[in-house]
Amino acid sequence: MCRGGAAGRYRKSGGKNGRIVHPGLHHLIVPTSGGPNTAHALTFLLPLTPKVKVTAVYIAPDYLENEKALGQARLRHLMQYVDGVDHIETEVVTAPTVTAGITEYARERGDMVIIGASQESSIDKILFGDIPAAVVRQSHKPVVIVRQPRSRWGNWWDNLAWRLRQYLPRMDIKARTEAYTRIRRGARPDLDFYMLISLATIIAALGLIVNSPAVVIGAMLVAPLMSPMVGTGLAVVLGDTRFIRLSLGAVVRGMFLSILVGAAAGLLNINQPATSELLARTQPTLIDLAIALFSGLAGAYALSRSDAAGALPGVAIAAALVPPLATVGISLTAGRFGEAFGAMLLFTANFVAISSATALMFLILGFRPTTTQKARRAVQARSGQVAIISLALVAALILGFTYTLAQEQARETRITDVVEEKLAEVAGATLNEPPKTTFADGLLTLDITARSTHPLSHQVVEDLQTAIGATLRDEGILESVALTLEVIEVTVLDPEVPPTLTPTPLPTLTFAPGPTPTPTETPTLTPLPQPTSTETATLEPTATLTLTPTETATAVPSTTPTATPKTAVITYPFGTNLRTAPGLDRAVLTVLPVNTVVVLLDGIASADGFVWQEVLVDGQIGWLSAAFLLER
Repeated sequence: MCRGGAAGRYRKSGGKNGRIVHPGLHHLIVPTSGGPNTAHALTFLLPLTPKVKVTAVYIAPDYLENEKALGQARLRHLMQYVDGVDHIETEVVTAPTVTAGITEYARERGDMVIIGASQESSIDKILFGDIPAAVVRQSHKPVVIVRQPRSRWGNWWDNLAWRLRQYLPRMDIKARTEAYTRIRRGARPDLDFYMLISLATIIAALGLIVNSPAVVIGAMLVAPLMSPMVGTGLAVVLGDTRFIRLSLGAVVRGMFLSILVGAAAGLLNINQPATSELLARTQPTLIDLAIALFSGLAGAYALSRSDAAGALPGVAIAAALVPPLATVGISLTAGRFGEAFGAMLLFTANFVAISSATALMFLILGFRPTTTQKARRAVQARSGQVAIISLALVAALILGFTYTLAQEQARETRITDVVEEKLAEVAGATLNEPPKTTFADGLLTLDITARSTHPLSHQVVEDLQTAIGATLRDEGILESVALTLEVIEVTVLDPEVPPTLTPTPLPTLTFAPGPTPTPTETPTLTPLPQPTSTETATLEPTATLTLTPTETATAVPSTTPTATPKTAVITYPFGTNLRTAPGLDRAVLTVLPVNTVVVLLDGIASADGFVWQEVLVDGQIGWLSAAFLLER
């Protein structure tokens, strides 16, 4: 609306119909404090700037400190927001009051005043209050009051965006031009693009085949697919159809080339089971979609700002674009079409999420068509709708795929539980590893590896098959079961490490002394003198020696005590091993059950942290831990 004294004068000088005869507008004054309505006015005034001078004026009351610095900062921020740095002049004017400053400045320099309407909860309302009405009453120039469109949701969204703009990163027009040139150059496919795509796919395929995560990460760093995807998001925001065709063409050609190279590399892996790295790319989830969204935001921000380009390698690793395409090629070569579909779904989700996220980031950074580019704005709107619908469709497909995958995993888990349960009930065996399952036309083929302490007869295996099949049929999982059973015979021994270590002292043999020998008298033989011939006159009688008894010691036999063999009993509830020598690594002669009576021999030794006792049992001599013995 147009109000003020000048409007009345123009109306009076009009023709017969009272129409306003405007002598010409050369200078438009736009008072502002940075509010959203003023920004809206400056946006539609931009097309006039080649012929009409537009000045954004901030009135700084002279009684407030630092108001001029605040005004300059707000004007600078406002110009960046409306892309008016090179087209709209700015000026900070001091005055006693805001109303006086606007009217005086317009009277001296301007032809018309365009002011934003007061809006509740807006910055204009806080700073101006009723200033627009006061300017209308006091101005000698025509006054136009501008208000944003009154669409309920549009106003809500514009106000929210306006309030958030100071917290979000924005780029001036020069920085946006440099970023546009850099991104468009990177999105253009050339010989280097195709060469890097081929090499990255070969590296990724070999890493997937040999199950090496490090090699796969290296392939992510080489792949150049991120640039055209970011270019697609920028082209959507700008509404540039030629740029959209260029970026999409690069993505599609790179995708087909990567699949072909992956299929060729898959010839090295024919008839081989899929590795865990391959399978990880065939089961997309909503988490993968979220990762792609945030990777797109980071990629757009890094490519837009040269000082953030160091984040691009991390973005490439997070996005993981080439490994799913290599998985598609390898799976197609091997005839695993379900896995190929899952990998292709993962790549599609990554592409849609990255393109949509980059478009959002470019909008935040200030990329958009100008108000005069109506065709581009229409393309932007249609492309945005397509992006949102594609994102929702991909999310729905992933949800369905995840649900189907969860059902299959639940079925396989139940089959494993049933097999383990029936093995224990029917065969008395344990499951060594999860059974390998194959489904075909309602027939489940089970390849089971079990552990058992005894051989399993053919009849037991048939009973096992019948029991498993009956349970699975009752639960509606399948109709019939074919079974292959491999039995590993095992020998179960007692624990090598006892629960407690309690050495038991063994008795020693002692001998009782016998009676002490006492001396007794025994006769001794005394030799008699022999007669000798001597010349004597007469024979004279001589003394005759007679035998006299003497006492001699006589040994009296005494009873020798005999050592009674010591015995002990096995106390360990599970029995213990009788070994050939002390030590846990010695050969086992036999297993002695609990309450077995053994004869304790003299041998005692220490080995492996235990005290070992030599024993005799059933004619066998061996060693066992003294901790398991209780002397009788």
